[in-house]
Amino acid sequence: MKKSILILLALLAAWTAGCALSSSELYTRLQSAYRNLSTFQASVQQSNYYPQLKKSINYSGRIYFTPGRMLMSFTKPGIQVLKIENGRVELYDASSKTLFQSAVQPQFGKMNPVEILQIYWSKSAVTVTSQSKTAASVKLVPKQDDLVSSLTATLNPASGIVSKLGYTDKSGNSVSYSFSGIKLNGSIPASVWKQSYPQDVQIIR
Repeated sequence: MKKSILILLALLAAWTAGCALSSSELYTRLQSAYRNLSTFQASVQQSNYYPQLKKSINYSGRIYFTPGRMLMSFTKPGIQVLKIENGRVELYDASSKTLFQSAVQPQFGKMNPVEILQIYWSKSAVTVTSQSKTAASVKLVPKQDDLVSSLTATLNPASGIVSKLGYTDKSGNSVSYSFSGIKLNGSIPASVWKQSYPQDVQIIR
């Protein structure tokens, strides 16, 4: 009986290994899923951790994306809106009634959770840390980068769609995202991009 169980476990391990995808195969699935992406929208949970302060801040809201344009609208713990469009970034914080506006440098224009994994995959050492039929987790260590020290992600090995993403900067600060209710290439209401703010908002440029 014991010998039969060992044989079964060995066969199961061999079958699992045979179904596992390499990092290059996962990248191909990722590229296939996002290559012709016209829109992306989902619910998002964002967590920021600052080691120097030993503090975490968690946000929940929605993310909307089209090539060259992104908006993240959070309702918890408070209302915040981050918008990147036409080479400019806006950050609105309702609690302080403050709107920050600035030009965004080209290298930071694509530092968003929809595109960042595609950008870093080809210039990083990639390790597949775990894999099942429904989820593959990877770790990326950029070979040379002034901003990011490492990234992690979880994607569906069949569809290539990313459900979780995180990255750590050179100072040890980290950001992680978890997406749910993902909708690709669907219509985004025009009202999403037309943000309005209180008349007494303080604008900082």
